[in-house]
Amino acid sequence: MRFFDAVVRYETELWAAAERALRDAGAVTPADLGGLRAIAAYGRGTRVNDVSRILGITIGAASKLVDRLERAGLARRTANPEDGRSSLLELTRDGYARLADGDAVVRALLDAHLSGTEADELAERLERLRSRLTGTAVAA
Repeated sequence: MRFFDAVVRYETELWAAAERALRDAGAVTPADLGGLRAIAAYGRGTRVNDVSRILGITIGAASKLVDRLERAGLARRTANPEDGRSSLLELTRDGYARLADGDAVVRALLDAHLSGTEADELAERLERLRSRLTGTAVAA
């Protein structure tokens, strides 16, 4: 239980620190930044299902996230020419700008916080553990 408690508490406190840093910089929220990053990872062919899978959230939550990004003018949906039941997502110019701004804020926070640690090695181990838990491949 020590591992579970440590990981959950650290994630909660790191999320709160990122949320404060992003808010102070006038950037997007951590949740919106995650959505922007997920859409950018796939490019123009992203679907809500992809956002759900990348972020590890339900399709309903991913859909609400995409709705919020779309209302804010950060993402847009276009009809999927291969499947009329789904939409393809892409970031707008403002979406890419907000992604870059948010990434810079979080990167600065992490650089200051993780300097001198083995963060990359720990991230790799956590990705392998998540893969074992979910049965998915480790992201490159």
